Amino acid sequence: MKINPNVLRKKVIDMVVAKQSGHIGGAFSMAELTSVLYEDYDIGGDDKLILSKGHAVPIIYAVLHETGQITDDELDLFREIDSPLQGHPDKLRLPLMDATTGSLGQGLSIAIGHSIGKSLKNVSGTIFCVIGDGELQEGQVWEALMYYPKTKMNNLICIIDWNKGQNDGYTEDVSIMYDNLEERVTSFGWNTKVIDGHDMKSIRDSFEDVEVDKPLCIIMDTVKGKGVSFMEHPDWHCKVPTEEEYEIAMKELGV
Repeated sequence: MKINPNVLRKKVIDMVVAKQSGHIGGAFSMAELTSVLYEDYDIGGDDKLILSKGHAVPIIYAVLHETGQITDDELDLFREIDSPLQGHPDKLRLPLMDATTGSLGQGLSIAIGHSIGKSLKNVSGTIFCVIGDGELQEGQVWEALMYYPKTKMNNLICIIDWNKGQNDGYTEDVSIMYDNLEERVTSFGWNTKVIDGHDMKSIRDSFEDVEVDKPLCIIMDTVKGKGVSFMEHPDWHCKVPTEEEYEIAMKELGV
């Protein structure tokens, strides 16, 4: 089925407003990516999605609802105590998730484990790992980036959601490691591409650029809070809209 990214964004806002809690900015920046992954791949089946930036999970709950994999009643349990829809992915409570994440920096290591497992079992499918750019300040991410090309495997695609923002403000004001990001990742042996992360065709085309002996890393140039003009700022990392802001946001998202 075709999935409209703005439909997902509206579901995210509804969830966050209903519980007065949740992360909008980082969910919005990966709405197009989420639509492509759930349109084109068997996520949760042969293909796996490791959401290392686990706070952005509302966009995943939105697409699971849109595709009929969770019900209205289940969606209403977002961020409730003992709910399957926790504020970060919990695969024990919600087996539709491929990994429990939330402690930033660990997702790529988990994804590498899945990649090796598929290779050992000789089974098909692609592992997608989505990392936030603020998360790149965690050393474990760089250890994993350095290690994986040595395996000579290519069934894992690393996706960096380069939305320029984090809870503390703009990433460039927090760390220098965003200078020459493409060059840095490439130097470890990755086939690295920078694309427009809000263009679904660009996302699809980038996934076809897999090399035989070199893993693929896609740096998605995105906007935190994309889709609603006043939310396109780091302030909206985990902010809840007022009633007036809610109405403006829903109008801007259209659909």
